[in-house]
Amino acid sequence: MTHARFLAQLTPSSETLTPAQARFVEPFFTNPDRSIVALKNLPEVIKGALFSRYSRSAKGVRRLFLDEFLGRRALGIEDFSRAAEHLRSQVSAGEEQAEDFYRRVLSDYGDDSVGELGGAHLACQDISQIAARALETGRVGIAYLEKSSRYVPFDDKVNGQYRYYRPRRIMESPYASAYVATMDTLFDAYARHLPILTAHVAEKNPIANIEFENALTGDVLRYTDIRDEDMLKSAQFAYRQSVKARACDMLRCFLPLATLTNVGVWGNGRALEYMLVKLYADPLDEAQIIAHAAHHELDQVIGPFLKRANDARGKTYQAFLRDMSARQRELARTFLPRHASASVISSEATLAPPARAGGNLVPTSARFLGAQTAPRNDLDAKVALVGYDADAVDRVVAAILFPGSALPKTEIVARVRELSDAAKAQIVRAYVGARQNRRHKPGRAFEHTAYDFDLLLNIGEYRDLQRHRVVTSDRQMFTTAHGYEVNADVNAVAEIRADYARGMEQAAAFYERLASEMPFEAQYGVPFGFRVRYNVRLNLREAYHWLELRSAPQGHPDYRHTSQEMFRAIQAAHPLLAEPMKFVDLTPDVPLGRLRAEMRRARQGQNR
Repeated sequence: MTHARFLAQLTPSSETLTPAQARFVEPFFTNPDRSIVALKNLPEVIKGALFSRYSRSAKGVRRLFLDEFLGRRALGIEDFSRAAEHLRSQVSAGEEQAEDFYRRVLSDYGDDSVGELGGAHLACQDISQIAARALETGRVGIAYLEKSSRYVPFDDKVNGQYRYYRPRRIMESPYASAYVATMDTLFDAYARHLPILTAHVAEKNPIANIEFENALTGDVLRYTDIRDEDMLKSAQFAYRQSVKARACDMLRCFLPLATLTNVGVWGNGRALEYMLVKLYADPLDEAQIIAHAAHHELDQVIGPFLKRANDARGKTYQAFLRDMSARQRELARTFLPRHASASVISSEATLAPPARAGGNLVPTSARFLGAQTAPRNDLDAKVALVGYDADAVDRVVAAILFPGSALPKTEIVARVRELSDAAKAQIVRAYVGARQNRRHKPGRAFEHTAYDFDLLLNIGEYRDLQRHRVVTSDRQMFTTAHGYEVNADVNAVAEIRADYARGMEQAAAFYERLASEMPFEAQYGVPFGFRVRYNVRLNLREAYHWLELRSAPQGHPDYRHTSQEMFRAIQAAHPLLAEPMKFVDLTPDVPLGRLRAEMRRARQGQNR
């Protein structure tokens, strides 16, 4: 693909800069106007702060930089830029020598580890949720921040159009008008109902009945009892933000996977090169266009690290990945019966205890079953613990004892098997110690056993949980086959509930028309409210991180419920190993769960 072609096919950036503003940002970005851009000539702390703010802003990265960073003299950005440009003029010859060195080491000698010694920040703006999911699959050496659907509403238009991706294949087909009509219907409903749902949340949770915590003293007061003026302002700010977050959280079920988002990516050269290879190999045009655009921008910052992403060797690797994916789909068609079930699922659920069995990997019939209107079957289970290590306690205890011993692992395992249950419990409890908060995680001995979960999640929830990169995970394609969920807030407002049902039916009908002809592109029209099957295998130490973090009251109710039930399944399988997992919050839905965090944020703002 030529440089001009991929530029023409990029979604236009929603940022608009004047010529003067473009000159201001030129030293810090690889281009002033495209939707894929890399950062340069900035201190690492500034790049990190910019990307952190980027995830909670509707602005593009250059506009955000102009409005909130460039003019703040305390940051010293202008001085840093001048120094960086002077240094660049002095070391151009040195750069050429460095590029030659990296080329020889990376290409000639194949020392991939050198690629981990440099990195770059890349902003991918105005890309679809499908493309964002393709970007966010890296594990080691890479990090992502994505535009939040909680803090940033998606009800605005750019040049008279809602912010959703228009795939070339669909827009050049007879399905174009139906696609636009379906997407506009979903966005119209989202925009129309956002103020209605916000008012509903406020009416259901009036500020006069809310208790607020003073971020400085820890005192908790009902709103009507607050006398301190600063705390009163903090409470009002926190309440508004929490109500808005709840409304956005509950209404995101309308948003389709075509919804445009922004993703900030930081990675070392090796991780970014692999990211590009995977994007080049993706079956969707959009991902391939982003690969070309990102490669072009990153070339200007860390070019020598990326030369193998699309050279002859890289193209061979891309073909290998494409063929492997195609073989998986063909094997599934050959050896598995076709099944599709559609249902409407509510968010309440219960859990059956997991079965016990012998052997290393234990199959289990534990199911987190949603209360639903359609006939229920095992395929509708939201959380299923499908496998775990029967000898998990012995594995963990042996791993605890290993570093302090001189014995071989086989001997340690044999001796551990002879210990009493009480002795094993004593070892586990002593090893974990007194955890004072969720950040005090058990050590790596807890990585020696794992749990295999089959999760059937609404797509918005999957989007949140995909961020856990340490897990071994796979998902199936986005479809409408598994039905959609109706959350309590949408269900409580008749007007919204009716529009939601109509929107989901229209989206499902359009998906069915398109899927047989364009299965990959059909995913763009699937709303967040539909479910996707997600398989994760995580070790016990990562389970502590996931379940204690994602069950916290400020989290989205959907993934809170899922995490709580995953905890209960592990607890039922291995009570001793789950015993120190004491920061899992098992309280039910907290309507304004963001309140405490927003109070701290308000106080920090007052202190600046």
